[in-house]
Amino acid sequence: MTLDTRPLTQEQRQAARRAAQKAVVQAVGAKPNRDHFSQATITKYPPAVTRLIASLCLLLLLAAFTPSAIRLFVIGSRTFGQSVSSETAQIADGLATVLSAEIGQVVFSLALATLGATPPARRLLHTSMGMTAAISLVRNIQIAPPGHEQSPFAWLEAVVPPLIVLSTAYVLKGQLLETIEQRHTHERAFQTALAEW
Repeated sequence: MTLDTRPLTQEQRQAARRAAQKAVVQAVGAKPNRDHFSQATITKYPPAVTRLIASLCLLLLLAAFTPSAIRLFVIGSRTFGQSVSSETAQIADGLATVLSAEIGQVVFSLALATLGATPPARRLLHTSMGMTAAISLVRNIQIAPPGHEQSPFAWLEAVVPPLIVLSTAYVLKGQLLETIEQRHTHERAFQTALAEW
């Protein structure tokens, strides 16, 4: 028995290949797209509410940070100036005081949430947060107006801004880490779907 087979033309081979690819895609589905995984999580509140809270927290953080940072800069540079006469060094120490106290609180708070897995790490980070908060509080109280011991508002005005910075940073930290966690979950789901495809 003789088989009468004719080879396919180039066009027929390409058409057959396209048909086979189309059949496979229909069988397994289309290639996953990263955009399909961006809204996979349903949050408790709409994104507009979360953005509003973050915006208000940033505004509050700036409002509380400003007077506290000014006081920390002034007292840091003055204290440093008692032993070092260089004006440049005094300015550098004032800036370092602001960064180590106010920014340190935020950094150690973030580190606690992400790196504080062991009891020694948590103790170290809590201690570091306490030290930066103490620097901020003591220096703000030290530079409060003369006679502030008799004025309740002067005490509040000296003590509250550093505490607001710390608590606002805590709120922003929670929102930031939740957003990062959601994005990471979406990316993992996309990569899994892509590998399965």
